[in-house]
Amino acid sequence: MKANESGLTLIELITVVSIFSIIVLIAVPKTDFFNAKTSEIRLRMVAYELISDIRYVQYKNIYENESLYLTIQTDHKGYYINKPGTMVKRIKTKKFPEGITMYSDNSAQISFSNQGAPIPGGCTISLLNSNKRLDITVLPATGRVMIKGNY
Repeated sequence: MKANESGLTLIELITVVSIFSIIVLIAVPKTDFFNAKTSEIRLRMVAYELISDIRYVQYKNIYENESLYLTIQTDHKGYYINKPGTMVKRIKTKKFPEGITMYSDNSAQISFSNQGAPIPGGCTISLLNSNKRLDITVLPATGRVMIKGNY
C-alpha cells in the first residue's frame, strides 16, 4: 500500500455506523402501529375497510339486485357479509385485530333496498379500542356512509 492513499479502515467504518445507528434509534419516535389495542392507525384502517364493505353491500343491492346484508358478530369482534336464501351463503368474514370491538346503536344487521336506503333505517356503528372511538353513520334516507371522530 502506498503511504499517501486515504481511506477508512474497517474499524473506523464499523464505529461510524454504530454511532449513527444509536443516534437513529434514540431519535425515531416509538410507534404503536402493531398494537391494535392502542393504535389509531389500525383503528382507522379497520374503519375504512368496514365502510368499503358497507358500500359494497349497498352497491350489490342497487346495481346487481343481490340481497346482501352485513351482520355484526355476536362477540362484537368482527362482521360477516351474507347472501340470504334457503342456505345462507357467507360472502366474507372479517375478524378484527385483538383489542378492537364494534357496536351498533339499533341493529346487528345492515341491509339496503334496491334504491340504496338502509333497511329498516339508518344506524351508527362504533369502533373502539382502548384509546379511541370512531363512529360510522349510515344515513336513513340516502344510505350515505360517513365516518365521525378525530381521524
